[in-house]
Amino acid sequence: MTDLIGLPIKLARTIDGPCGVCGETTVIIGSSADPHIASLRCACCDRHRGWLPKTVADFLTDLVGRFGRPTDPITVRNSELAATLGAHAAEASTAPTT
Repeated sequence: MTDLIGLPIKLARTIDGPCGVCGETTVIIGSSADPHIASLRCACCDRHRGWLPKTVADFLTDLVGRFGRPTDPITVRNSELAATLGAHAAEASTAPTT
């Protein structure tokens, strides 16, 4: 998981709201604390925003391994297919959002 430390992620899932302190939607992957894989901290005010799910961490590790570390935040969204099947999934995009 050390390859993911410091990686910015823009949260765009329906269950994710903006930071309650500053309104930011981008988080930074931080260090872990047992039993969690990694922490998520607000990119603006450094407030703890939650824990990185293992499924998303595995997806991001594979993504970084295949394509290298992105320079822009990765956007994590709901997957329409996963919602239909009742599974957990993430989609990533390095394209800028408008």
